[in-house]
This record gives sequence, structure tokens and C-alpha cells, in this order.
Amino acid sequence: EMEAFSKEAKRLGASTAFTAAQVVELQTEFAKLGFTKDEILNVTEATLDLAAAAATDLANAATVAGSTLRGFGMDSSQTARVADVMAKSFSASALDIGKFQESMKLVAPIAKTVKVNIEQATSALSVLADAGISGSMAGTQLRRDMTDLAMKTGKDFQTSLAMTQTRLEGASSDAQRLAIAKELVGQRAASTLLILAENG
Repeated sequence: EMEAFSKEAKRLGASTAFTAAQVVELQTEFAKLGFTKDEILNVTEATLDLAAAAATDLANAATVAGSTLRGFGMDSSQTARVADVMAKSFSASALDIGKFQESMKLVAPIAKTVKVNIEQATSALSVLADAGISGSMAGTQLRRDMTDLAMKTGKDFQTSLAMTQTRLEGASSDAQRLAIAKELVGQRAASTLLILAENG
């Protein structure tokens, strides 16, 4: 196993902006997270790309990528997908890796339960970050939105948002729109539901 890690570290150290020693440190971080040898070899290159795109250190990139994979119950072979989604959202919104980490640790387990994928959850967090709601506040409120909408509508998250948007369009005032949101998800998460519904 050490030979396989060493060979991969040398390959990536020669072909990326990171040194072989840094790659070894990254592999070590994943080992601490409980990843197996094959999982570590699967995730290393994509995590290097994520660290470069997010302008963060390798240990932090490993922690965030690893916990996101685990939170969504995704296989390590999906690391490139997770890294791509994160990099895209960081470059196209006010979301960054720190805000993402704080939010997603609260959102991912619920998202997995109510069948919201990494793309949908990250898009929602990006919209909220652009509206000035981020970190644990965004995570707590989005988790509530997902849970309550799933329980009250019995539909998937996107369908529930579309239904909410239709109801809001029929409201005659901002007060009525707020009342609809409160009815669906309670007072604390009503503002985020309004933002998400308005942004599709």
C-alpha cells in the first residue's frame, strides 16, 4: 500500500502544482478520515484540483471533500463530481469553501434522506450566499426547508419549490407571501424559502 501511495504521490507531484510531499500529506489526511487505500487513490487528484480552485490548503480540501462525500453517502469515485460542483459554485457565487463547509455539515445528512443531490444542495447554498445568508445559518435554515417541504408536500425538493413559487405568485401582498412561507416551514426558515422559491 505504501508503494502505491508513493508512486501516486510522485506522479501527481510531477504533473500538478503540488509537490510529492504535499500529496503524501493529503493522502494522510484522507487516511485519518477513514478512507481505504483504493478510496484515497480515487480521491487524491480531484482533491488537488479542488484545493487549487478554492485557493485553500490540501488538508482543508481533504476534510471538506471527504466529509461531503460521507454526508451524501457517495462513493469515493464521485470525488471529481463533488470537486467540480464546489469549484463551479465558488467561482460563480458568494459561496466559498469555508461557508460551504459550515453549511454542508448541517445540510448533507438531511439532503441525503430527502433525495436532494449535491448539485441541488450546493446551488441552494450559492443562492443563499448571494443573498447574504451563509455558514451555519444557511445550513440550519436550508435543512429546515428541505425537511418541512418533504413532509408537507411529499414531493422532491425541486417540485416543492416550484409548487411554493406558484402559491407565492398568487399572493396579493408581501405579508401574504410571508404568511405562506411561515405556514410551510415556520418563521425561522421562511425567509430562505422565499429566496429559494424566487430564484427557482
